[in-house]
Amino acid sequence: MREVLGLVRLPRAALAVALGSLTVLCGAALLATSGALITGAAQRPTTLLTLMPLITGVRLFGVSRAAVRYAERLVTHDVTLRMVAGVRARLLERLTPLAPAALTGARGGELLSRVRADVDELQGVVARLLVPAGVAVVAGGVAVTLTALVSPATAAVLAGLLLLLGVAVPAAAARLGRRAAVAAARADSDVAADTLDLVRGLADHLSGDGGATALRGLDAHLARQEDAERAAARLAALTTACREGVPGLGLVAALWLVGQDVAGGTTSPLLLAACALGVLGAFEAVGGLGAAWSTAGGIRAAAGRVRALGELPPAVTDPDSPLPLPPGSALRLEGVTLTYPGSARPAVAGLDLTVADGAKVALTGRSGAGKSSVLALALRSYDPDAGRVTLGGADLRRLSLAGLRSRLAWAPQEPQVLAGSLAANLRLGRPGASDDELAAALDEVGLGTVLGSVGLDGWLGDAGERLSAGERARVGLARALLSPADVLLLDEPTAHLDPDLSARVLALLAGDRRTVLLVTHDAAALDERWRVVPLGG
Repeated sequence: MREVLGLVRLPRAALAVALGSLTVLCGAALLATSGALITGAAQRPTTLLTLMPLITGVRLFGVSRAAVRYAERLVTHDVTLRMVAGVRARLLERLTPLAPAALTGARGGELLSRVRADVDELQGVVARLLVPAGVAVVAGGVAVTLTALVSPATAAVLAGLLLLLGVAVPAAAARLGRRAAVAAARADSDVAADTLDLVRGLADHLSGDGGATALRGLDAHLARQEDAERAAARLAALTTACREGVPGLGLVAALWLVGQDVAGGTTSPLLLAACALGVLGAFEAVGGLGAAWSTAGGIRAAAGRVRALGELPPAVTDPDSPLPLPPGSALRLEGVTLTYPGSARPAVAGLDLTVADGAKVALTGRSGAGKSSVLALALRSYDPDAGRVTLGGADLRRLSLAGLRSRLAWAPQEPQVLAGSLAANLRLGRPGASDDELAAALDEVGLGTVLGSVGLDGWLGDAGERLSAGERARVGLARALLSPADVLLLDEPTAHLDPDLSARVLALLAGDRRTVLLVTHDAAALDERWRVVPLGG
């Protein structure tokens, strides 16, 4: 929470508090002058001129309140949106080094919930907590001071009721609402994750048990969400009752105390209604604090989850003093061992492998033999537990991550296809590529028919849903081929292809001037230009 508050621009927040306080005071003054005007008119003055100051005051405070409220909303929302933008930017900056290794196993729906819903929840820090609390202190203090000029006893009662509604009720609401808010946030995250998993795997669920298992899990989380929301609603009803009831006590007290002074002849009758209605208007300064602070637990929990996500340690980090990028593109793994966190046995153990400049090397072996792990080590998604990986003779741990990955192009077995156009997805490999270059790359990997049906500017759907699994894989391959990188790292580039197209893609890769390291289960499709390295015995 402290880091979130550090992103709030204090001068603008102070301006929002000043404008909010002025809004409350204009509202209280409008009620007070209206009451005095009604009382004065009821006394039937001999000339209307005696009421002109009150009439002018009613107009002034009425117009001013609307104008100042508008200005306060503009400033408060400006401060809020700037703060949220800063939080989201910092979070994404911290998430980038975590991908892909440190985020392995995280549910996509839960990550989405944290990045979107939890960060959005932090809007309440300014709009619901910080500014209203400041307004309560400033406007409440001024209201009590002005009331004391008319009736010190009424001012004392007003101060006590303002403390009750502005301090005691919010404190109790924050304490009682903490558990419900945390439960609601957890349930919301689970529901978001379950829903995203269900939608993404809808075809598999329907072909299995019709989605019954997934729906049972979702229903359980929905029930928890409902229970948490009911608890929050009960607390909101209680704080609303206090918000409506306590000002009534202040009104009655003002009528009683000031009325006694009027009856005793020590106070003008005009001040009876003015003071009573002014006291009633002063409660606007604290009326919403109870409901707002009942959400403080949820806001604090959201801030904690966002901070925890941003504080996850990355699997790899940049060196303090990176070496210059080497000129060569030879890859070498020297006695490399890698064990994934939580795994009982190493994925790669004591591996020695050399891929010379321009060489074509294919890794084969059973599933789980460590083929994809070798690519992850070459890409420096992970650092080896023992041994070292070098590029052009330089240890990857001594090179900057950005510089290293500019020399490598990676095409995973299931590449990420974004919800955009075909051209936009391809230009992730080379942003400046022309349309002709994009079309040529698609034709090389056998996607000419897709180019004809979808077009470069055609929308591919969410996660490329308009394409088949094989077409998405070839989009990833075309993206890698377009890259100016010196080394191609390819994971099962021919897994979804027929024999003819597979031979065509392998021939294309074998003829590429760059260093190529690929993973395949089909060693029989490789010709003499490839050096086959079996892994896992």
